[in-house]
Amino acid sequence: MIIERRLLFMGAKAVRMIGFVLLVLFCTAAACANGEIVIGVISPASGNYADHGAAERRGMEMAADEINAAGGILGGKKIKLMVEDSETDPAVAARKARRLIEVEGIKFLMGGVSSSVAASLSEVAKRYQVLFIATNQNSDEITGVEYGTRYMFRVCPDMAMALRALGPYVLKEVGDKWFFLTHDYTWGWSGTKWGREVLKEHGGTEVGELKVPLGTRDFSAFLLRARAAKPDAIVITVGGIDRAALIEQIYEFGIYKEMTIVYTLYDYEDPWAAGPEKNVGFHGTEWYHYVDAPGVPEFVGRYQQKYRGALMPVPTQNTVNGYLALRELAKAIDRAQSLNVPDVIRALEGHVIPEGESLGPGPAYIQEWDHQFVRPFYIVRSKKPEEMKDRTDLFEVVGWELGPNIIRSREENPVQLEKLPDE
Repeated sequence: MIIERRLLFMGAKAVRMIGFVLLVLFCTAAACANGEIVIGVISPASGNYADHGAAERRGMEMAADEINAAGGILGGKKIKLMVEDSETDPAVAARKARRLIEVEGIKFLMGGVSSSVAASLSEVAKRYQVLFIATNQNSDEITGVEYGTRYMFRVCPDMAMALRALGPYVLKEVGDKWFFLTHDYTWGWSGTKWGREVLKEHGGTEVGELKVPLGTRDFSAFLLRARAAKPDAIVITVGGIDRAALIEQIYEFGIYKEMTIVYTLYDYEDPWAAGPEKNVGFHGTEWYHYVDAPGVPEFVGRYQQKYRGALMPVPTQNTVNGYLALRELAKAIDRAQSLNVPDVIRALEGHVIPEGESLGPGPAYIQEWDHQFVRPFYIVRSKKPEEMKDRTDLFEVVGWELGPNIIRSREENPVQLEKLPDE
């Protein structure tokens, strides 16, 4: 009986293995239908980060158009994007990613915006052994021990990089008494965590913190509590539509007259929507269209040519991250001369993006051990309306740090990425 049960078990295992092989063959055929390489995009078209999702998809579209116009990859195959709305919801994003993998045969995914969505997609990528590139998610956990996986890369910086660049500047130019306003999920927690580390290292003082639930639109109670603490700076890690509402209310309450407004990570889409009168303070940002670096003016020009008359007249950091994600994935596939996921992963690991292609000062690179893209981070001052040279000129870049100077060390991020099946 024991032998019979073992034979039955081995038979079932063989059936499962045959099924897996057939699934891989189906996926390869489906994902390359009609000579196209189909890339799945899980990106918010609704929910708290819908504007940011639209911006990152424009960057992906630019990259796809440029690759296809240049003759495609792998001997002429064109890139096609298959887009699903994550709805800024981790469960929805995971369900739609599984459908793209199981039904459409997709082996390469990107997008996300929300860190909670990226965490969900990392688990899907690892389970199905497909490649996922997180484009605009900044929580430490994405490339950390919590969610880091060999099957996921991240384009944008983590919050350690953001606060290590921004924090010392704020301490020097603004003051050392900080009040934290924290979006109550992984990204917000990461921002405040590293803000506290900066205060501890430089001898500053925390005078309070309030956690903001996702979907908050009324910030009056939060702002009154911050006002009562009398900080030098209110250090804010709140994003998306919530931040757009916060910007409005900071202006209406006159809070900016009593303390300096500091966004640890400022997405251009939000002050653009609010208008220059309400754009105040010092902030961290991943990129700005007036950055003085090789390739940036040309990139801005291509964007404006493609999206002539768009509501967003210039590319944002979300656009750049989407662009770099797709372009570097395509280049990795070409370097590997393969659509085999492990081959493409290895082609990305340790890759250096030269100056001019990095869209920032100096080269960028992809760390092999945690899959983090290492790029500069910028400190900007909000311009007053009379200082702006055109309607898009919301910021003055007052400083920046190169990625290697601010990236987490192995000791700070002891993630251990798994081996690939063929290793």
